[in-house]
Amino acid sequence: MAVSTSRRALVMVSAAAVSTAVLAGCGTESATNGAHAAPSTTALTASASPSDTAGASASASPSASATPSPAASTTGSPSASASASRSAKASPSPSPTVSSAKPGTAKPSTGSAEKAPAPAAAAPVTAAPVPTAKPGPVAPPPPPAPEGPHTPPLQSSCKPSKPQPDEPKDAVGTALTAAAGQARTLTLSSGGTDKLPPLPVNLVKAIAWQESGWQSGILACDGGIGTMQVMPNTVSWMNTKFGTTSDPKTLAGNVQLGSQLLDWLVAYFGDSGFGGTYDLSPDPATGKTPLLDLVISAYNAGAGNVHYNTATDPATGETVGSLVIPNPGYVANVKALMAGQPWNKAG
Repeated sequence: MAVSTSRRALVMVSAAAVSTAVLAGCGTESATNGAHAAPSTTALTASASPSDTAGASASASPSASATPSPAASTTGSPSASASASRSAKASPSPSPTVSSAKPGTAKPSTGSAEKAPAPAAAAPVTAAPVPTAKPGPVAPPPPPAPEGPHTPPLQSSCKPSKPQPDEPKDAVGTALTAAAGQARTLTLSSGGTDKLPPLPVNLVKAIAWQESGWQSGILACDGGIGTMQVMPNTVSWMNTKFGTTSDPKTLAGNVQLGSQLLDWLVAYFGDSGFGGTYDLSPDPATGKTPLLDLVISAYNAGAGNVHYNTATDPATGETVGSLVIPNPGYVANVKALMAGQPWNKAG
């Protein structure tokens, strides 16, 4: 009886030892699987690149409706009007465009440590050529820039006033066409003058449509006057540099002053960054319009807030040009209006 009792005790002790070993083994396996899971999650997170929101904004395409659109939508980028009389020689991008990498698919653990996939290589920067200054006398900087972009009255939360009645749309269109067609002479910063070719008619009309909807009697809360929303401090600069006496409160004087400012911006950016070339139409090879984009942006934001700098392409190490544009939605809207020409459909 004593021998039987001893055997039972020995069997119970052995069973307890085996149970303890199994429990310890389960704990070790769980910890090992947890160690494999963490690198897999980290690798998946690292392989996902954030989307390039600046690039999306720059390529946004507003609808060219009868009423100027306050912001760009996201349905493709419009090209500038084919009727533009000046051809750009470079490809711009308001901000470098980098392809976003899609997250990889998580792979099941194989019991050994997995290597995280290498980060996706950045796509080449889509930009303009290196800025090149024109030799000799150049166009002086335009009037001092405002603190921020001018808000066209139709997109402003402040209701504009109407100190005088609007001219008929046909009369406004005729005045804009006449102002765009002038070959102006600009006095340069260090003496001499520069003869500027006529502006693209659709550019002048699109700026006017975006700014005022072609309302000649409108006055914005921030002081923008009439069809081209000319700012008061711009008037004396334009009249002095172009030798004119235009009155911004008249239709003819207003569109003259707005067109003079566009010409000045073409000359300023053309002289400082494009070697004295004033071509605005799309480059045949790329379809890009760097000079046009700078001019449209600066008309709204002020030339002092728009820049054309050198940058380094992260993929190739090549030095290229980079456009710094604070209002890409405005630029996209105007280019869409140039293409859609809603003034031809408006009643």
